[in-house]
Amino acid sequence: MGCKLNFDKEENSLTFTQPVMIQSFSDEYGTKECSNDPVTPMEPGRILVSGNECDLVSKVCQTYYRSGVGKLLHMMRWPRPEIQNSVRELARHFQGAVDGHVKAMHRVMQYVIRTPNRGLTLKPNRVWDGNDRNFELIIEERSDSNYATCPDTRRSISGWSVRFESCPIINKSVMQKVVALSVTEAELYASVQCAQDMLFVWKIIKSIGLKVKLPMILELDNKKAVDIANNWSVAGRTMHIDTKQYFIRLLEDFNRKDNILLNCDKIFR
Repeated sequence: MGCKLNFDKEENSLTFTQPVMIQSFSDEYGTKECSNDPVTPMEPGRILVSGNECDLVSKVCQTYYRSGVGKLLHMMRWPRPEIQNSVRELARHFQGAVDGHVKAMHRVMQYVIRTPNRGLTLKPNRVWDGNDRNFELIIEERSDSNYATCPDTRRSISGWSVRFESCPIINKSVMQKVVALSVTEAELYASVQCAQDMLFVWKIIKSIGLKVKLPMILELDNKKAVDIANNWSVAGRTMHIDTKQYFIRLLEDFNRKDNILLNCDKIFR
């Protein structure tokens, strides 16, 4: 994977970094063109929009852009999940980049260069000796969405994280495949995607003979989405939501029957 693994015995943690690729950002790409020492991968609130055909960069620069974004895609996959949303925005313009997209790519690279020692850290909050077969492992999830973000399609963005014993094992930032008609609907779509990843992890753990503490907790920050997930609301305003999104209600029904596993909760930041 091209990653450097740093194991801290005292902290019982494992950190992924990619110093060689970070160095390549300085050596091969014009990172000096971006703003000095950015503290975020992309400007807060900025959305990259498609450029006019007359404003597209040259074929050589387009190849340069694809190469840089390709490296960032690899970096977000392993040591730097916090740049996922920014890199997703960059990757949407593989076929038609403009100068603004190239500068945005430089900013992400500069952010990574500014924080070379930051990486994905796996640090479980508990230790299991492997002997107690009744030991219950903990899986936690959080999901969120950004409503109607894309100015071209008005699709929302789903973001979620699945944690196994407090270690982030699945981190996603993806554009939703349908146009949500409300914030609640967008939040519900994100929670369903998160719940599906949660089930995937749960089935893997179960297949190797280990136990998971039930119910698992899925945290949302939208009260209406929480009510719908728990089947507390059937108002007419939500009847337009696609039937498959009520998959999350089925999990709640299973939980009541002690078969599976989901408890939706809300958090307020």
